[in-house]
Amino acid sequence: MHLTFRYRVYPTQTQATTLLAWFSHLCELQNAARNNRKFAHETEGRFVTRNEQEKLLKVAREKYDDFREVPQDFQVSILKRVEKAFDAFRRRCKAGAAKKGYPRFKKRVRSLTWCLRKHKRKTSEGVRQNPIIATDFRHNRLKVPKLGEVKIYMHRPLQGDPKEVTIIKKASGWYAHISCEIPDTPKVEPTAAVAVDVGTTHYLTTSEGEKEDNPRWYRQAEGLLRKHAKDLSRKKKGSNRRKKQQHKLALHHERTTNKRKDFIGKLVYKLYHHQKNNVLVAEDLRVSNMVKNQHLSKSISDASWAIFFEWCASIAERDGLHFHQVDPKNTSQTCSACAEKSQKKLSLAIRTFNCQSCGTSLDRDHNAAINILLRAAAALRGERWVATLYEARNKNEAQDEGLLNATQLLLFDAITSPSL
Repeated sequence: MHLTFRYRVYPTQTQATTLLAWFSHLCELQNAARNNRKFAHETEGRFVTRNEQEKLLKVAREKYDDFREVPQDFQVSILKRVEKAFDAFRRRCKAGAAKKGYPRFKKRVRSLTWCLRKHKRKTSEGVRQNPIIATDFRHNRLKVPKLGEVKIYMHRPLQGDPKEVTIIKKASGWYAHISCEIPDTPKVEPTAAVAVDVGTTHYLTTSEGEKEDNPRWYRQAEGLLRKHAKDLSRKKKGSNRRKKQQHKLALHHERTTNKRKDFIGKLVYKLYHHQKNNVLVAEDLRVSNMVKNQHLSKSISDASWAIFFEWCASIAERDGLHFHQVDPKNTSQTCSACAEKSQKKLSLAIRTFNCQSCGTSLDRDHNAAINILLRAAAALRGERWVATLYEARNKNEAQDEGLLNATQLLLFDAITSPSL
């Protein structure tokens, strides 16, 4: 398992100028590698491999001075990016995706990456070089090829074996992302679970009836964003004042993104650790299709459900917990008590679910969260938890299907009631 640590770095003015010059060179190299693959396929009908481009890079480094000024590790990482982009493009073509996503021409590159090599020793396979030089001062030092030592603020220690380093330029400053390889954490036995139903009115509702308010970070920042955009439109193109305003606008966007990510990270940690749940269940939503709704696209994008699901899965993998996603079909249209589907489709404006069969009256999102948890509990432990609501309630039908007793099917006694 890989874990990435992000630290703030403080290059000097000379070092920052050098890094920006390297960014320009790497941008040209990435576009050249893209055009090389495109031209070879259009004229010769073949795919250029990364090994062939690395051979061309070796010739260019021997011939041109500007290629030799940039560390070779950075250039090789750029060729890896191009290869990864074209492999993903061909994979989408084979899958018959609607949008193929051909690799685009890059106007700028904001990051550079290099792999940390291993030093071979007689007693072991090898020890990977440590990019961090510890000091007795507030800032440690990060060793960058052909650049020297750059100040880095280590607010927490590294874990595992560092494999590669990426330096990124953002509006708020420079950052170093160090990817480390750590041993996999064994999964714990699932004993306590909670299901969540995400929304726009409330960010999520748990199967226990708890609601989390939606901060709507983009909506809050929209007024100041409009002001910055208007100020930018009044600045003369190419002037220093326009560059300063561009930086101010980019910084505003970054702060909004940081607020949203901070909220999502704390929320996921709360669901797992503060509430002491080792299983989290959510719907398998196609967020990319949902944002096509012109009435809800801004609210769905502001909520960032895809990031929430991604972080739930990554934190579960890191801490040995469980995260499962189930089919979202009819979770809000079915009664969580009798499993009867509503005869009339409920619109989003109806926030209370009233069952006409058993008379259950429940909050719409709470009802959907219970259905999500029951749908997950209907499958065996250790498998992908996808099943119908009917299997979760009918004991005889579940046994006929080869499932175990109802105690194992309904893993979580907190939601069990006589009506089930």
